[in-house]
Amino acid sequence: MLIALSSEVDPKAAELLGGFDDVTLATDAPQSVVVLERDVLPVRVEMVDADGVLSRIEEGVRPASLLVVNAVLDDRVAARLEDAGVGYFDAGGRRWLPGLRRTERARHPRTARKRGLSGPSIRLGQLLADYSSESWTERSLARRGLTTQATAHRFLSRLESEGLIEREGKGRVTSRWVKEPERMRAWLAREARPRGAALLPCFVADPFQLPQLPGRSFVLTGAVAAAELGLPVLVGGADPMMRVNVDPDELEEVPQALGGFRVDAGANLMLVADPDRLAFDADVLPSGIAIASPSRVMLDLYLEGRGDAAVGVFLDLWGSREIAR
Repeated sequence: MLIALSSEVDPKAAELLGGFDDVTLATDAPQSVVVLERDVLPVRVEMVDADGVLSRIEEGVRPASLLVVNAVLDDRVAARLEDAGVGYFDAGGRRWLPGLRRTERARHPRTARKRGLSGPSIRLGQLLADYSSESWTERSLARRGLTTQATAHRFLSRLESEGLIEREGKGRVTSRWVKEPERMRAWLAREARPRGAALLPCFVADPFQLPQLPGRSFVLTGAVAAAELGLPVLVGGADPMMRVNVDPDELEEVPQALGGFRVDAGANLMLVADPDRLAFDADVLPSGIAIASPSRVMLDLYLEGRGDAAVGVFLDLWGSREIAR
């Protein structure tokens, strides 16, 4: 990496930048720039200390700024600079420039279960729980669940061995259906509990009026979605939770693409990475918002506060009323 510094740059900044092994410095340039492999970034280089970083954030740092920090940044402060598009080099060897991967802010809560169903099997289980009055062939279930017939065969065989489904016919025309919907839903709640989901709190202008992003879909789930389904499970102001079809390492870029930013406190939207497309079977509310299926809403309640209790209440309510789909 080549960094060209104008004569106006503080010599202390040049000294700190020169301590990076892969940085080549050029001085007395007409303008300060960072030369990357495929890009040239004009920058305004500024030397700051720890207090100066925080004050710059509060004042609003211009995106083209490059802060040379005579301190060691923690993850929280570093991420705030990155969200503002501000590059930095710090005294501990940490650095970031626009275009590089951001510091992670996503949480990855893990449940006590170390093993569970695969993504395709969870999608199949959701269909059986949500459409418990329908009969399915292996082919029809696989097609609706976006997976292979072999996966559907193995999954249905497991459910049959556990007494959760019944069958009729032979060969390709064999039909299967759920024996007891309440048992099937309880089994899914136990076996498909989320494991290591990537959650990212953020703040956006309006969580219910998100801008469209090419190739991205946002599906409402969790407690707010439960209330929309007529099955309220939590008392209080829960923030909306949206599943978005990205891998966990892509989640960090989504808030800025929505015109918002990542936060530690004061969030009004929780994003959940959905690489396995578990919110695939969404409906659309009259408001235009996509909402996850009842089974997905139930499972994502585990990601909310008091998740176990919330899931229990949801299952009880679901068993006492029909959800039109």
